[in-house]
Amino acid sequence: MISDICPVCGMATVAEVPSVEHHQMYFHFCSEQCRETFEATPQLYASGTVEKRTPVIKQRNLYLAEACAAEDMKVNEACLKEMMGVKEVHFQGDRLQISYDLMQITQARIEQLLNELGVPLDNSWWQRVQRGWTHNAEENELDNLARGDGACCNRSPPGA
Repeated sequence: MISDICPVCGMATVAEVPSVEHHQMYFHFCSEQCRETFEATPQLYASGTVEKRTPVIKQRNLYLAEACAAEDMKVNEACLKEMMGVKEVHFQGDRLQISYDLMQITQARIEQLLNELGVPLDNSWWQRVQRGWTHNAEENELDNLARGDGACCNRSPPGA
């Protein structure tokens, strides 16, 4: 039986996006972004329904190499808002304030889109460290969510 609901966001699937096999089950998606999100942590999306999943909202400030021109700002803002999971986008000078659902998109993917749009990020050592730390923290958070009620750094394993 083919599911017509995307396991990442709950939207209708489209035939143009390649399916993914995970544990002898095939998953279908509404977009390439959802397929990539699924492939990064399939155990998070393969079990359970989208309706039961709680959004994990993140609010971040990304610093740009320079302020965007007003007309570029509107185009970039519209492109970012088209991405699944992006809630709010505000450019203020050389800073991008963005709010998104970690269950659908990561900061690393947002940075990738900014690069594709030709919006260079501040590349000072401190900003690179902060972005790297955020990527690692988000990856760990998604891994912990995928494991469910198992052992974690702040609680003992079940039955212990």
